Amino acid sequence: MAVRAVEYSSALMAPSTTSSADSCKGAVILKFPDFVSPVPYPLRCHPQEEAVSRESEQWLLSMANFSEKQRAKFLTLNAGLLSGMCYIDCTFDELRVCTDYMNFLFTLDDWTDEFDTTGTRGLAECVMNTLYHPDTYHSDTAAYRLTKSFWERMQKTAGPGCQQRLMSTLDTYFQAIMQQADDRGSDNIPELEEYILLRRDTSGCKTGFAFIEYAANIDLPDDVVDHPIIKALADATNDLVSWANDVLSYNAEQARGDTHNLVCVLMNMNGVDRQEAIELAGELWTKTLEWFFECRRVVPSWGEEIDRQVALYIQGLEDWIIANAEWSFETERYFGKDGHTVKKTRQVALLPQRVRA
Repeated sequence: MAVRAVEYSSALMAPSTTSSADSCKGAVILKFPDFVSPVPYPLRCHPQEEAVSRESEQWLLSMANFSEKQRAKFLTLNAGLLSGMCYIDCTFDELRVCTDYMNFLFTLDDWTDEFDTTGTRGLAECVMNTLYHPDTYHSDTAAYRLTKSFWERMQKTAGPGCQQRLMSTLDTYFQAIMQQADDRGSDNIPELEEYILLRRDTSGCKTGFAFIEYAANIDLPDDVVDHPIIKALADATNDLVSWANDVLSYNAEQARGDTHNLVCVLMNMNGVDRQEAIELAGELWTKTLEWFFECRRVVPSWGEEIDRQVALYIQGLEDWIIANAEWSFETERYFGKDGHTVKKTRQVALLPQRVRA
């Protein structure tokens, strides 16, 4: 099978013919696509998720130097549940490493939202130096302490390929976050193809996929990870997670003026309103899920042992797809305490934009 990319532009160039967002008592109502029921994979969860989640939360709070407001916000995140639904077949200690990293990644995301390029670069240098030079580098910062803590434990059992993939993808994540900061500072909205590539890195999913290998106690050869079909599956999973996240977080992000979002890109590219852009994003998500199925059917063979590892890796990607879709309504990050209601109705009232200081 010749691997092709999903043809994003041709599918999305024409404006939608559906009506714009409905109004209800003067409020603009945003309607969301269904990102849960089309996914055929069962939602699983590690039996020790809750205990691990509480331990991990206390771990991060003990070192992150949060204000009371930041602490309260963090405790509504419930990133441990996402971790428990993504990394199921591992030990308590392995899940603890995965969950510590997940909590750390979301904290990095929040920190970098507040930083300009210079601040983000300093944070990146601290984290990456801790990973690459754990025995010689030192910094009196929360980022250093958190990174060193999970990294020392991960290194005990993670294979060399897995470790290298985490380091390289986290480095790429920081580079992309700095580009995002530049775009935010200049009010630049990238073109669709440019955004797709950038979003695959700012999502942090590539780093999360390294933990699939860690949690499954596998270490895929580089030529397998780089195979066009395996790469297509990972990219499709990344896109499915990112597009759903963009749509579901759009309301909160537009309220604070953040345009690093697929909905904003599609509005800008097609000259459509936000509801039409949300529907176009849903069409893109559906095409990407079908592309994942197509690639899944033609995974090649590398022999019994590598095939076993590949099967575990793909299982991890499938877990990520359904876990992200379900978790989006369990965390308070996007809908506050209304997540379960939004999951049923698939609609929210448009938030007013905040006045920038």
